[in-house]
Amino acid sequence: MGNTPSGLSRRGFMGSVGAGGLAVGASLMGHSTGASAAPMIDVSTVTTPVSSVQALPGTYYLSNVRLETGFVEEKRPWLDRPVITRTRTELKTLRIANGAVAEIMDAKSAIPPGAAVFDAQGQLLLPTFRDMHTHLDKTFYGGPWEATLPTQHGRADRVAQEQELLPKLLAVAEERTAAMIRLMHSQGTTVCRSHCNVDPVSKLGNLEHLKKSLERYKDSLESTIIIFPQHGLLASDSVGLMREALKSGGVSFVGGVDPTSFDHAMEKSVDTTVQLATDFNVGIDIHIHEPRATAMPAFSRFMDHVEKNKQLQGKVTFSHAYALAELSKEELKDFAARMKALDITLASAVPLGKGAMPLREMHEAGVRVICGTDSVMDWWSSFGNADILQKAQEIARLQYPSTEYDISRTLGFATGFVTPLNDKGEQAWPKAGDEASFNLLPASCSAEAVARLPVRNAVFHKGRLVHGAVPKAA
Repeated sequence: MGNTPSGLSRRGFMGSVGAGGLAVGASLMGHSTGASAAPMIDVSTVTTPVSSVQALPGTYYLSNVRLETGFVEEKRPWLDRPVITRTRTELKTLRIANGAVAEIMDAKSAIPPGAAVFDAQGQLLLPTFRDMHTHLDKTFYGGPWEATLPTQHGRADRVAQEQELLPKLLAVAEERTAAMIRLMHSQGTTVCRSHCNVDPVSKLGNLEHLKKSLERYKDSLESTIIIFPQHGLLASDSVGLMREALKSGGVSFVGGVDPTSFDHAMEKSVDTTVQLATDFNVGIDIHIHEPRATAMPAFSRFMDHVEKNKQLQGKVTFSHAYALAELSKEELKDFAARMKALDITLASAVPLGKGAMPLREMHEAGVRVICGTDSVMDWWSSFGNADILQKAQEIARLQYPSTEYDISRTLGFATGFVTPLNDKGEQAWPKAGDEASFNLLPASCSAEAVARLPVRNAVFHKGRLVHGAVPKAA
């Protein structure tokens, strides 16, 4: 059996990347009859990435690690000035101890006899990826394939379908969440913010299951929970349930959705969301998909609240915010300045087919921009693969020139703007003492990783290998 360039066997390579949603059998929606339905495949072993990985000791050395050290400028006869043409790298040895990068050594440095040494095989080291807007509590992933159904009444039909599905999915909620977490690990993600439905149908069921799943993966995933009234905070009379969820603990943000078009009472919806946040000392993550005519007044009201309630500064996120694509440059500049002053975050799933979201402009204006993959194969969208690096690539393709320097800068959208090189080309990561959460990829530099989306051969969280494999050094 042949080996891949990373040194893994083909079987190990295929197992490490997995294949999502390939199980067959009767669907939850009942499209197949009991007589003709094939038995369910064991999704925990077939349709998701492998969950068993080698255990590494508390202290070990990682040799032949490729680190970026600077940009290379070169002159071309047809250009007036030198330009960045490539990224310089060097091979190093890292000593990992107690979940951190304890030491960065020259590749030829002596390693103590008897020490545990693993070979990175010249692969590029990149910071761990962060999926900052996802829904781990509900998905078709890890179960039978189902494409999104047509709708006749837009979102109302999606909510009606969800109301039918949620009770059926509760029984497999933890299994599906585990499948998505393993998928995230296979894509190099070990940090996430997950929304979680709180609604009259599932009540706190999804939240209870999500907490159990995240507890199960606490050693391999750093997570934050946002409770989310998917069916409308006021429209579904979910305020009481949201309070129960907040009282249960383990929740960091209170969510909300489209206060005008969904709740039909913008001021009351916004004010109630803010009241929940201040009563329980949590943050806010409001999803607004509305056009500017209704979205901008809602954003403005939230910002008015943040100005009055200083404890909310740095704890409010505007998610989606499609209306920003409708603003003029001057309007966007003013809006971004106010967001920056109030330390409000913008979260985006990088939508395609809508107005181009001004993510680069917001980032360069000093607004904290975070990105997420949002849905993973659910009834809202048939797509989604939990690959936040792919989202960075989409931003690069939409908003940046396809040059070495510019593509390398877009890596930050996947890593929380922790990048090997800063904007000046100075080495910024890793440093001794940094958390040992990173990926090993078969790429020569950040720009190539964003452009080519290579397989994540080894994924580490606080020194622990959580996906893939790394061979022992010879």
